[in-house]
Amino acid sequence: MFKVASLVLGLSFMAQVAAAKILVISDIDDTVKVSHILSKKGAVSSAVDSDSHFAGMPDLYRILDLSHQDIEFHYVSLAPKLLMGGRHQDFLDKNGFPITGLHMNPGVRQDKDLKNKVIRQLLAEKKPELVIYFGDNGQYDAVVYDQMVKEFPQVPSITYIREAYSSKLESQYPTMPGQIGFVTTLELAIDLSQRNLLHAKAYKHIEQTIYSQLNSENSIEVVGKMLFPWWQDCRDFKWQWDVKNPTERLIEIKDVIEERCSKY
Repeated sequence: MFKVASLVLGLSFMAQVAAAKILVISDIDDTVKVSHILSKKGAVSSAVDSDSHFAGMPDLYRILDLSHQDIEFHYVSLAPKLLMGGRHQDFLDKNGFPITGLHMNPGVRQDKDLKNKVIRQLLAEKKPELVIYFGDNGQYDAVVYDQMVKEFPQVPSITYIREAYSSKLESQYPTMPGQIGFVTTLELAIDLSQRNLLHAKAYKHIEQTIYSQLNSENSIEVVGKMLFPWWQDCRDFKWQWDVKNPTERLIEIKDVIEERCSKY
């Protein structure tokens, strides 16, 4: 964590939109936390797991937090607060995610409209100049974020959806037009960098983090930091970034992502 802080604080200047009021709205399960939420067994084991996260996601959120003067991070989860409130808080704290607010289902039964309600209220109260949505294609995120973009067309936004599942098998809520699908944190770093929301030095840090994980990851790892969980089906993913003068690391990572997502 301190390494990331030193990296950002050592930058000679901030991103061009550092003064803009930014609202980050993020899901937790299968977006930042490795949960396998569409599997009953995975959902149960994930409930007591505060370690398993997608490699580079804590770093990316911390860098965004330190790079922008006015930014808030709100996590919106359909999980019941009574059962998972403390566990989700522990997960975010333990892995160093910046937190402004954690919004969860107040009851035991799942309220499918919870995210819409929370996000509407946040947008109305915070009046952000930019919203960055992070979610996955397992449950509702793509549909909810698309609806919010349509309801608040005056608010600039970017929507990132993790391709955790495939519409050819498990996903009933695939990435929608106008949304950006991703498999690893690297694609997020590339896209944010190209939008001048992430400094070049910060991007290099993420690239190195992902490369290191790629070369150390065990394909059968079930707990801890992961790049490609064994169950991830990313057949729907399409690489869409043109990177000038890519490093050897980036080329290798891209090749592995494309190979991994074509296995099924």
